[in-house]
Amino acid sequence: MLGIIATEKTSPLPSLKSFRDDYDSVAKTCVAVGYVKDNCKNIREKRNGIIAFEARGKGGIQRVSQGNTVTFVEVDLNLGGGYNAIKGVFVAPRAGVYVFGWKIFTDTNKIAYTSLLVNGKRKAYNPCHNNGHGLDGTCSEMAVVRMAAGDKAWIDSFYSTASINAKYCSFSGFIL
Repeated sequence: MLGIIATEKTSPLPSLKSFRDDYDSVAKTCVAVGYVKDNCKNIREKRNGIIAFEARGKGGIQRVSQGNTVTFVEVDLNLGGGYNAIKGVFVAPRAGVYVFGWKIFTDTNKIAYTSLLVNGKRKAYNPCHNNGHGLDGTCSEMAVVRMAAGDKAWIDSFYSTASINAKYCSFSGFIL
């Protein structure tokens, strides 16, 4: 009879548990020191399926010509990484039903007629006309739209030149 000798096989590759432990450690360090903090969060959020953003305008009076995008450059929240502050455009990370809302603040005796576009098609309108009386005007709108992965949504001026006080304006959205 042959004797069987048990030997322990060792792999030159790290175990899956070791890999997960190392990954979690790097992610925690990344968040703790603030280095590429959003990228670390986005990895976790993409796994959980969370998609939501909130952005505000910056500065004072902004004039947006008809057909041009209103930009919201101060990003407070960008879960899922879909909002591009430089372009002012949200790109749907995955298909679904999305809710968008935006608030526009105009100066006395000014107008700001804005709309939500999805892939260049107007889905909702927010005509804001401030008749004066010594007060500034705030107008808001909300829209619920179905989007495919990669579809784009943004806010533009649809009539004349919009005169907005950017620091009091915002654009947000999330998936249902």
